[in-house]
Amino acid sequence: MRRTLINVGLMIIWMLCLTVGDSVADVIVSREEIHGTVTDYVHELLSDFDGEIEVAVRQFTDLKIAGTGAVDIVARPTTRRASARSIPVMLEIRRGPVVVRELLLSASVSYFDEVAVAAKTIQRGDPLEPGNLVMESREVTTRLGKYVSDFSDLDGHRAKTRIVMGRQIDRRLIELTPAIERKDRIQIQANVRGVRASISGLAMESGVVGDQIVVQNSSSREKMVAEIVRPGVVEVAY
Repeated sequence: MRRTLINVGLMIIWMLCLTVGDSVADVIVSREEIHGTVTDYVHELLSDFDGEIEVAVRQFTDLKIAGTGAVDIVARPTTRRASARSIPVMLEIRRGPVVVRELLLSASVSYFDEVAVAAKTIQRGDPLEPGNLVMESREVTTRLGKYVSDFSDLDGHRAKTRIVMGRQIDRRLIELTPAIERKDRIQIQANVRGVRASISGLAMESGVVGDQIVVQNSSSREKMVAEIVRPGVVEVAY
């Protein structure tokens, strides 16, 4: 009986040792560590973006890494196709130089920036002036490359269509203000053999400086193509 009790006691001690050994051997990599590593990687990857970004990583559980010794977590790119909103990341768990575990994750990215917003309804053709606009911090994830974040980018522009109050100023909604409008009275200049001449005319098209438009000589009614050199003035090349 006594011998049996001793054997049972030894068995219990042995099982406890196994349990303790397992807990010591395993290394736990928390989901917070995983998220932090991926977030740092994405921030560095998108460091040229001037606004703010938020990163979400779909990793619901901690990782248990078998074996003894501390581990390092390293994020690196993958060959999978990435987009601005979804960036694949290969997470490596390393013990020294040895990669003991790899985990393919996807980082979802949201973008936020200061954007120009209509402070009041702007009618088609109205100039885009600071008094009509305000800057607000908004999510721009679906508008990357289309929004305006600096009032100076709107210099010389007007509304291409009606923009209601509170709407972001999208580059598709604006256009350069023409230096000459169709049916404007203009000056047509020409340089013929070193002699400059100027006559009055009528613009048949609208355009900005540098555009070539069709104009009409008011005297002869002759139509010609001329380049807009400044507001109200075009030049014909001979």
